[in-house]
Amino acid sequence: MPGISQEEFLKRVRQALGKPENAPDPEYVPLKLRRQHQRQKVVTIEARAEARRVELLNRLAQVAELNGWQVHRSPSEKDVVDHVVSLVREKGAGQIVRSDHEILKRLPLDQALRRQGARVRVVRAGRNVGRQQLRGEMARAQLGITGVDYAVAETGTCVLLPRQGISRAVSLLPPIHVAIVEANQVYESLDDLFAIRRLAFQDGRGEMGSYMSFISGPSRTADIEQTIVVGVHGPKEAHLVLLDSPQVEK
Repeated sequence: MPGISQEEFLKRVRQALGKPENAPDPEYVPLKLRRQHQRQKVVTIEARAEARRVELLNRLAQVAELNGWQVHRSPSEKDVVDHVVSLVREKGAGQIVRSDHEILKRLPLDQALRRQGARVRVVRAGRNVGRQQLRGEMARAQLGITGVDYAVAETGTCVLLPRQGISRAVSLLPPIHVAIVEANQVYESLDDLFAIRRLAFQDGRGEMGSYMSFISGPSRTADIEQTIVVGVHGPKEAHLVLLDSPQVEK
């Protein structure tokens, strides 16, 4: 409405509806009920995942291998570090880039890799490090390491959510990608994942981010004759390191 402020416009709407000027904002009961229903749905998903943890881990490993992941089951955090160091030594990777996932902050991985002579760059833009410089370093790295935010057993998929310190480029630009998955991050299906993310959005009343990265193994593409080529649009090798919970038997 030209020539009228937002405040005046809303005042006229309230008057037309017979509402007092200082009326509190209404409580949107249907939205609240939907959120409660979604929360109960997620509680059920979490309980089911915990009860079927061994089955889900085995299923994830099985499907991931079919997708081309090279899967390693680690019984401890020390074994995770030892395996990644061994992999870096085997591949001769001197330049490594990693995301800033919580598990990579917790593991003494950077120190172990540097003792092997590798240079480790953490994706964390600062005052003296711009986005273009970081992207250049990711493109030059021989190996990229990430944690994950979720893993989906039915599709053998790792899921990354974008935020400060987490970039899909770490999993895309280096020719080798290593994803470290914790047992409690594994869910049964994509439906479970979307239900969990929907509740996170409803509770936070914020942005869901511009994308989610779904990684289901090394990059694969096909030419016009349907010949599969690996590594054209992403890493040639994808390694999934699955950190089993202590009670899980292989």
